[in-house]
Amino acid sequence: MSVGTFHLWAIAATVGVCVVIVAGGVVRLTGSGLGCDDWPNCNTERFVDVSSLHAAIEQANRLLSALVGIPALVLAVACSRVRPRRDGLVWPSLGLLVAILANGVLGGMTVRGDLHPALVQSHFVLALVAVTFGMIAADHSRPRSDPASDRGFDPVSDPQSGPASDATVDAGRRLPQFVRPWTYALAVGTVVAIVTGTVVTGTGPHAGDEHARRWGFDISAVARIHAIVVLATVAGFLAMLWRLRGCRLQPRVWSALSTWLFVAVVQGAIGYLQYFNGVPEVLVGAHIAGATLLWVATVHLVQVVAPHTRSAPGPSRLVVSDEVLAR
Repeated sequence: MSVGTFHLWAIAATVGVCVVIVAGGVVRLTGSGLGCDDWPNCNTERFVDVSSLHAAIEQANRLLSALVGIPALVLAVACSRVRPRRDGLVWPSLGLLVAILANGVLGGMTVRGDLHPALVQSHFVLALVAVTFGMIAADHSRPRSDPASDRGFDPVSDPQSGPASDATVDAGRRLPQFVRPWTYALAVGTVVAIVTGTVVTGTGPHAGDEHARRWGFDISAVARIHAIVVLATVAGFLAMLWRLRGCRLQPRVWSALSTWLFVAVVQGAIGYLQYFNGVPEVLVGAHIAGATLLWVATVHLVQVVAPHTRSAPGPSRLVVSDEVLAR
């Protein structure tokens, strides 16, 4: 398999998992979580049953989940046979397949456990783990850009700047050193925000079935904790942007930063809208999709930013403002 074909399969697998996450939200919000009350059979009488709307919705979700396993299997088989060879394809490909298979088993446990909120939350989080593996496989197989243009700063060739100055740094300083740990901290904050969000959902009214168990927390308290985590994460991101002012960043870096901020702001707005409007199904579904997109934006940001802060052999003249170097 060519590396370009592998890249397309990795994108297909990642997008497929994202679609399955949203489809799982539809199952839950339509009260179809126990439309099939057995696993892997739909019920004790039939393997496939579409005799009711709830059963048909749950059956469609299971079929979609199985289809997503196909590109994951292709990646796992082809990861060591890609030509030209690329490092770092085997472990994310195998991780993606294992995560999808494990989530299928966890989905069965969720049904057999009568949609216990802990199992439902784990089902969602494990799906995001699969998304992460898929994005890593896609990133490691993406077309190679010119090394001179794949840096955090724009190279500057100004004849007036002279041969060397205090504002000249080597390739090991592609971005200020604070960016990498701050980006990882942002990813951790996003994880905490997503997990606390699942606790809010597990406390709220949309259980997937009217008789499913809910957490016994006060919904206002857990929603407030979730909001505090989200606001703190966004505040940390804005502080990083403030420290990056004056940096001549590549468009790819700025795009990743602005995408994360845009998705986070929209997701926060949806969260407040759904909370103050009695958590209607449409807004809850949009919030689930938004959480998925936010995680995609977070992983992408880490992939774009983190490599630029790693040291690289050989000198490269990159010009940064004295103000940025002072920070």
